[in-house]
Amino acid sequence: MTTIDHIYGALLGLAYGDATGFPALFHRFGDRAIPQRRHDFLWRTNQELDRQGITTLTLPFTHRQPAHTLEPCPTDDTEFALLTLQALVEGPAEPDAASLLAPWLAQVLPAATDVRCSFSDRSAIDNLLRGYRPPVTGNDNPVHYADTAGARSIPIGLFCPGNPSRAARLAALDAQITQAEDGVYAAQAMAAAIAVVTGGGTLEAALDAARGQLPAGSWIAHGDATARQCLATAGSPEDLALLLARRLINTVYSYGCVAPETLPAALAIVESCAGELTRACAVANMLPKAADSLPAMVGALCGARHGPGAVPAVWHEALDTIRGLCLPFLAGFKLSEAATRLAHTIEGSRNDGSPTP
Repeated sequence: MTTIDHIYGALLGLAYGDATGFPALFHRFGDRAIPQRRHDFLWRTNQELDRQGITTLTLPFTHRQPAHTLEPCPTDDTEFALLTLQALVEGPAEPDAASLLAPWLAQVLPAATDVRCSFSDRSAIDNLLRGYRPPVTGNDNPVHYADTAGARSIPIGLFCPGNPSRAARLAALDAQITQAEDGVYAAQAMAAAIAVVTGGGTLEAALDAARGQLPAGSWIAHGDATARQCLATAGSPEDLALLLARRLINTVYSYGCVAPETLPAALAIVESCAGELTRACAVANMLPKAADSLPAMVGALCGARHGPGAVPAVWHEALDTIRGLCLPFLAGFKLSEAATRLAHTIEGSRNDGSPTP
């Protein structure tokens, strides 16, 4: 496979997992064509149904809006990954903390009231608006351990084919905008894994590179040990999902996208499914509490390994165009064009003698 095959495969896999997760239905409900009163009705009705002991949920609906408003498409994970990809293709040959922060200052902050994002992203935006800069924006953050930066680390891994150490270093610079500690470690792990497979490495080598980024004794290393124990005893990927639900994905807190849980779960699922993208995403979606990010993570890693053909062809058109549901200024971006731009950027760096694998 060529570099662009790895890149486009990763972006399509990311978008596929992102679009098929149950929470994505609610992200699509955030389309600006849907009035606020529709949101109010949805949550008010569900509260009343719960009080009456009715188990059927009120789900997002289009009413008089076009039916395609809620059709599957990429949402938050894909859009924030493209934000970092944009920084890579428009910034210096050797990215630094300033160039990775640049699109946040130039595009995210001016649109802050229209941006839809995670807890840690919103906290970082608020910190940036107050004049703080990384790493304070990620450290002074109530959900610094979230997996939000994991999606943004995917294009960084693609940018560093065959060089997981460089990918991890750059991923830390990007992740510190919104995360600290385990949230950063997870981003470094994902970037390292993506870098290995983009450079033609094996899935086994990619998983080893990812796990090599998890500091001994850390929360995320403990989560990885638990996930590997589940993997060792599971008879099938579907059995693994049950074990992960029982032993790794917490039931204590209301927040599901915890990096020390989702990153280890993603590595275990990808290994169990031998990198088969559609099955890995289906298994990830068997863990509904983690479904806002887990399917996207496994989809990206499998897609980077096997290329765009790993995503069913019928999905390509549905996934290629970004709607700007979370980052309005990205509306109309195409994954295929983004992949081409990143591939050209990598090739340009090689030709001008800039740091390369």
